[in-house]
Parts: sequence; C-alpha cells; structure tokens
Amino acid sequence: MSRVAHHQPAYQELHGQFRRSYQLEMVGDAARVGAILRALDETLEPEHVFCEVGCGSGIFAIEAAKRCRKVFAIELDLGTADLAEENVRRSGFREQIEILRGDALHVHVPERVDVVLCEMMSIWAVEEPLIPVSRRIQRDVLRPGGTLLPSRVVNLVELGWYPFCVHDVRVPAVIPLFTGIPPAHVLTESRVCRALEIGAPIGPDLGGEVVLEAVASGWINCAVLRSVVQMGPTVTFAGSNSLMPPTVVPLEESLAVHAGQTIRFCAEVTERGTLESGRFSAELLRT
Repeated sequence: MSRVAHHQPAYQELHGQFRRSYQLEMVGDAARVGAILRALDETLEPEHVFCEVGCGSGIFAIEAAKRCRKVFAIELDLGTADLAEENVRRSGFREQIEILRGDALHVHVPERVDVVLCEMMSIWAVEEPLIPVSRRIQRDVLRPGGTLLPSRVVNLVELGWYPFCVHDVRVPAVIPLFTGIPPAHVLTESRVCRALEIGAPIGPDLGGEVVLEAVASGWINCAVLRSVVQMGPTVTFAGSNSLMPPTVVPLEESLAVHAGQTIRFCAEVTERGTLESGRFSAELLRT
C-alpha cells in the first residue's frame, strides 16, 4: 500500500476507513495537534458545550473536556469510534464526553453547541467533506453566534515543472509532497486562487482562476496547490506530513514561459470530488 493510499479514507466502509497506524501518525503530528489545541484554548470557555465532527482517536474530545462542561464527539467509522471509546474510558472524562456514532451529515446531536471542530481538511477542501459537513452543522447543531473551527481556508497555487516522464514513460499524477518526495521546480510566484469562508454559503464548485507572473524561464507542466487554514482566531495551519502537504497536480498541457510573462491558471474542482478528476490548465496572456 502506498503512502498516498494510507492517507485516503474509504468512506464507503463503516470499519477501517482510517487505519490505526494513521490515527497514531496524526496524534503524533506536533504541528497539527498543536494548532488545534491552541484553537481550543482561544475559543472554549468552562460553560461551553463542544462538538467534534470526525473525532478519530478522541484526542481533541478529551482535550476539550478539560476546557468545557460537555463534549459531543461524532464518528462515522465504527472501528475508530471503538478506539475513541477506549480512550475516553481511560481519560477520566467519561461522564463529560458522549460518542455519537453516525454520519455527521445526518446524526442527531442532543443539544445546540457553542463551538464545533470539523477537522475534515484536505488540500483546497476538495476531497474531505469539510464544506458540506460544516454547512449542515452550522444549520442544525451550532447555536446562533457560535464558533466554527476552522473558519477559513485560503487556497494558493504556483506553477512549475515536475518529472512526470521517466525513460520515455509518462505518468502524470497527483502527488502529495510528503517528506522524501521530490518537490516541483517552481517557476512562478505563489498567489491566492480562492478563499473559502466556511460560515458563508459555498456552492459545490470549488475551482477558480488567477493570473501569475513567471519568475524564471522554462517549461511548466504542473501546479502546486497549498491551503492555509484559519484554525482559531489567531491560529493558522498550513499542512504537515500527516495532513494536507503541498500537492502537485498535472496541467492539461505543458507551456513554455519566460521570466516576466503572465499566465492565467484555471482550476475546475468540485466539493467531495478528487484532485485526480479535476482539470487544471494554464495559458499565456498577451503582454
């Protein structure tokens, strides 16, 4: 099994969509865990009711219980929910935390809550269900004026060259840049393609277009996608080795560029789609 497959849940399965080895990797990720704990510190008060959507191992449900009076923790995968139950029993907060097994798009939460953590994040918010789940949770679970975490996702892009062709064999592929994976050779500035305000209405079309300037001359055949997430009022998260690393996507056509030229980049991606099924293109603009 490849490292990429290790990080991709099988949402059609009710057991084992995320393996325990991946749960361990995520809780050991200091960048991810630290950002979320700081966001909880900024938003939770002792009288608050908290809900975590997709609680996984239960780490943030337990940490929230140290900071507020009641926690609801939603988990779709039954095996993962069992793991969360085990950890909650050992935590000493069993009376404070209620595990809700089911799909966050439909599961009933017994009362309105003050703060929701929906850490269903992926590059450009495409593959994980952050947008539809946050939409439903805000409508049916979060109290008016409550806090939704994360609150904003800013999607950035830069263009460059990636060696998709090796010994006359061309394999254009979507490539998460985990540690040890060769990076792309970037030839343009990095710019915001789109910013998603999670509490605002967002349609299923998550694509966009942006004009970039080439900073060097050469060929471009890929885009490098990144996301900056506003986890808390003053806390940001920009990816780690277990979650949302910068990701290379192939362009439909290669393009020769010279330093100083401007390029229009277009992305066509949809909510709950895949980056593999997206369309990414670039064209030179007249100067």
